[in-house]
Amino acid sequence: MIAKELKLRMRGLMAGAGMALFGLTAALLLLEGLTRVLNLAPPAGPAGHFWRTDPQTGWSLQPGAAGRWFNPHHEYDVQVTINSQGLRDVERPGYDKPAGVRRILLLGDSYVEGLRVPLEQTFGKVLEARLNADAGSGLRYEVINAGVSGWGTDQQLLWFRAEGVKYRPDLVVLAFFPGNDFQNVSEALEVANMGRIQKPFFYREAGELKLRYYPFDPAAVPRPTFARGRAADGGRAAEGAGHASWRDALAGARAWLSRHSAFYRFVGPVLDEAAPGLALKLAGWGLMDAPNAASTAAMGPDYVPVAYGVYRRPPTGEWLDAMALAGDLVKALAREVAGQDGRLAVVAVPAPEQVYAERWERIVRRYAAMQREQWDLEQPNRAAGRIAEQAGAAFLDLLPIFRQAAATSSQPLHLRVDGHWTPAGERLAAEATAAFLRASGLLAPNP
Repeated sequence: MIAKELKLRMRGLMAGAGMALFGLTAALLLLEGLTRVLNLAPPAGPAGHFWRTDPQTGWSLQPGAAGRWFNPHHEYDVQVTINSQGLRDVERPGYDKPAGVRRILLLGDSYVEGLRVPLEQTFGKVLEARLNADAGSGLRYEVINAGVSGWGTDQQLLWFRAEGVKYRPDLVVLAFFPGNDFQNVSEALEVANMGRIQKPFFYREAGELKLRYYPFDPAAVPRPTFARGRAADGGRAAEGAGHASWRDALAGARAWLSRHSAFYRFVGPVLDEAAPGLALKLAGWGLMDAPNAASTAAMGPDYVPVAYGVYRRPPTGEWLDAMALAGDLVKALAREVAGQDGRLAVVAVPAPEQVYAERWERIVRRYAAMQREQWDLEQPNRAAGRIAEQAGAAFLDLLPIFRQAAATSSQPLHLRVDGHWTPAGERLAAEATAAFLRASGLLAPNP
């Protein structure tokens, strides 16, 4: 009798477990199908790589490179091609300027490079289309996109000396991103942020600009004597060595899921951002990676990202030195451009935390140490304006234009996670710059 009851109970438990397993499987299949139908997950495999080591600038775009560019949150998925001259632009037969063309060279970093949108939607191409729509008969404008991710004004100056002059531009537009362009030119700040030396750096000596680590050879530069944190392990080290066997056993399953499951590729980045504590725990068990959560946890409670120092009031000595050096570099660029019978304009590119108050509030909440400091989000743009004035360059600050547009429209101008421009942001920047160039007389022939 007891054996019979036990047998019946086991059957009930097995049936219940089978139903639960069936329900879980059905739910996962439904989530997988919805993720695929709604196109929420990034493609399997890594995004394309379009850069190479460069002795002039540290790195540059690889001529002829092509591939897809997307982020883990799948905010964009763009087919990218780099032309034979190493620019994210249309293919050209050479450097010669066609007759009847006024040529504008657009210098900048990833905002100008524009990998997050198709080429025809980038700042440079929309600017070109707007200028040509209002051009007179027999006149055509050509905007050359010379933006490269991570480049500072120092690298843009070096590239202009070696390559940019070959295009014989009538006008050079420097898209200056105060959010990190001051940091980029400072060896101390850039190495503190990146953890290593990746390019040549200018420095002042006896009133002159000189170069260090030039030509650039990554094998010859010194290694910094500090570490930036323990973010590289995806949070697994924090869980201790006891889970090592689990992680090893799950490595193959994790790789298989990453290749074949759209829902797995979607849910990992979501948890990493929205539930960092859970993401760290799952990463410790070897079920996923949690780079953002691990990076924040590894830095400790007093950590403040280097880049936000540009907003600190008053600026520290390192930031004041960086601003002064950036001013010298813009002056040098203005002289180089004038030497080619061209003119220089500077356009300040706004960061998302400057445009959207809630983004800045979220940043301050995330880094507790920032709550003890004073911050001025317009400070770097004012510094950029002074630099342009001292260099004799026309200046446009896009920050008030973006703030006004953000306040009057629900259409996002910056990507929520990535932070770069959406197609609407690219278009707004291009239209405002076109109007500025027309109003300032910079489109007229240079006397």
